[in-house]
Amino acid sequence: MSSSTPSTARIPVDDYRRLRAELRSVMPPEAFKQQPLRGVLAFAHVPVMIALVWAVGSGRLPWWACLLISFVLGQMLVTVGFVAHEALHHAVFRSKVLEELLGWIGFSPWLVTPGNWRAWHVQAHHSAANIHVRDPDILPRQHEWRTQWFAKLFHAISPGSRSWLSYISFSLFFTAQGQAFLWHHSNQPQLQHVRMNRARERILTVLLALGWGTLGWVLGPRGAFYALILPHLFSNITLMIYIATNHWLLPASEDTDNPFVNTASVATHPVMDWIHLNFSYHQEHHIFPAMSPKFAPLLRKHLRELNPEASIVYPHLHALRMLFWRPALYSDDGRTRVGPDGTPSVTHEELRRRLEAPTQPTL
Repeated sequence: MSSSTPSTARIPVDDYRRLRAELRSVMPPEAFKQQPLRGVLAFAHVPVMIALVWAVGSGRLPWWACLLISFVLGQMLVTVGFVAHEALHHAVFRSKVLEELLGWIGFSPWLVTPGNWRAWHVQAHHSAANIHVRDPDILPRQHEWRTQWFAKLFHAISPGSRSWLSYISFSLFFTAQGQAFLWHHSNQPQLQHVRMNRARERILTVLLALGWGTLGWVLGPRGAFYALILPHLFSNITLMIYIATNHWLLPASEDTDNPFVNTASVATHPVMDWIHLNFSYHQEHHIFPAMSPKFAPLLRKHLRELNPEASIVYPHLHALRMLFWRPALYSDDGRTRVGPDGTPSVTHEELRRRLEAPTQPTL
């Protein structure tokens, strides 16, 4: 712990506004400025991806080369999507036109429009992360599973439910979440404050689906499989191995959006951090959503100096294993995970202890 900050070292985790203010004061001013070079990097991916799609669609490459290209395309989609995520948090461009263009390029492969993303992620999720009912991405509670069809479906595809669907759902989960918000969550009364032209975004989403379908028809079955379908599956899986570990191992709340409690980062392989532009630093992102992840390692350093317990970073593979070990429903108070009948159960204190311990959970 830094000896230069004795007066702030004891800021409790519950005093999240003060802790966030102290962090902002010690971060350099450039951390909160746009980083347009990241947008240039994302745009530079586009011609490369088009060339790879053409190579696969030509039908001249062997299957193993097409499979490799499919995986590379999937990772490039993820990288561009992560920069689009930053852009729609206003962390990349000052230009609204470039921001919107990058949003379309980055999220359209998953049938998510920039308007849908702003409503779903920026407005709904970031204003109420892991808050019961208000966060469209939160896992359901036990009583919701008993009474709501959507909660039953969400539980069935979530890791930890033991359903066979939960073991394959990551391949389509992110795309499904986007559609769930557009067609289901946005109609719910608790989200009527979200600013989105629902009719417009739904029409644009249908047109997106028709556009990708037309491209698949032009490429033919083999080309569509390697150039569109497999990259889509690979990218969904990659997105979800991050997203599922960010909040789904942490307690929920009735009314408090505290990123020092409800959001985790993961310690992943340095190559993944390089390729995916520090997206593993997700708690840091929730502390300052408009700050570029380029500065997330510095923010983590300062947070650990102020309050080490407030920094939640789990080993990535360990966290993924834990997702499938722990039950996938919240108890009514949000502090315990339970199965549909109440068993098995595990508290979030125990989950954190296991995640931070060197031993692995027993399945």
